[in-house]
Amino acid sequence: MTQRQRAALADRYQTDGMAGASPQKLLLAMFDRLQRDLEAAVIAIPGNHIEVAHRALVNAQELVHELRLALDADAWPGANDLRLIYDHLLGLLIDANLNKSVDVIERCLGIVKPLHESWSEAHQRLQQGQEPMPAGGVV
Repeated sequence: MTQRQRAALADRYQTDGMAGASPQKLLLAMFDRLQRDLEAAVIAIPGNHIEVAHRALVNAQELVHELRLALDADAWPGANDLRLIYDHLLGLLIDANLNKSVDVIERCLGIVKPLHESWSEAHQRLQQGQEPMPAGGVV
């Protein structure tokens, strides 16, 4: 079995495993993958693995696009602000891919990591039966 076939099977396993997951769990999985893709691109570019970096950055763009589409502006007051963050992130990802810029990818990670941590904390609080965010908390 080739490395590509193993990767395809691993992706299929993860996709099938997420089929019955809650929206919160899916959101975390998307952020996990987004962060992994960005980190993979940061490693691939200096090693001149341009195709690997390209695939990772395109997947990251697709994930951010899906995150943006999933936002419900009526669900909470910060949704429109988060949409603007996702729009900015998409622009950075396109720039990073066009220029194969590790610096721009690092800027993306500077946006993605805190969002990932915030959503993870909110999910943990929900699992514990607490309010998702403290009063006045910002995601």
